[in-house]
Amino acid sequence: MSLKKDLAKEIGLLEKEMAALESKRSRSMAALMEALISRRDPDESEMQFFRQYSAEIEIKRQKLIDLTVRLKHLM
Repeated sequence: MSLKKDLAKEIGLLEKEMAALESKRSRSMAALMEALISRRDPDESEMQFFRQYSAEIEIKRQKLIDLTVRLKHLM
């Protein structure tokens, strides 16, 4: 029973972390889109932030999938 609660808690934390990262990535995406629309070169730091947040989100998404599968097997 405790393992189920621990997994559920960790899933909840991962979802919150992903939401925060997606919000940050959206800000970088907006800056990149603005540069594209304005026909100017995008800021290198914004591109780096976007890539970094995207990579972190992908890692957390995979971990979330794994934890969800483990939790389903316990039920």
